[in-house]
Amino acid sequence: MSIDSVALYTILAMTAITYATRAGGFWLMRFVPLSGRVEAWLKSIPGAVIAAVVAPAVFASGWIEALGLLLAVIAIRVTRQELVAIIVGIGSVALLRQVFP
Repeated sequence: MSIDSVALYTILAMTAITYATRAGGFWLMRFVPLSGRVEAWLKSIPGAVIAAVVAPAVFASGWIEALGLLLAVIAIRVTRQELVAIIVGIGSVALLRQVFP
């Protein structure tokens, strides 16, 4: 199997550009002073993104997914560990889907 050189160079160029934009953002932010308010806003973004992705799926699905989300929220509140909440949420949905097909 051979690969077209144009396709290979295009993929390599896109890889380099993607890396440069991501690394460049981190590099540039070293020179920007952040206020406490901006820093708090940046720390809240991951939760907002997760909520934006998970909420439509939960509301479009049934009660099993809603219960899994509730159990994951309880797990994060109790343990303060994201990995535990993810395991509880996914595990409870998988288990409930087996019990209630």
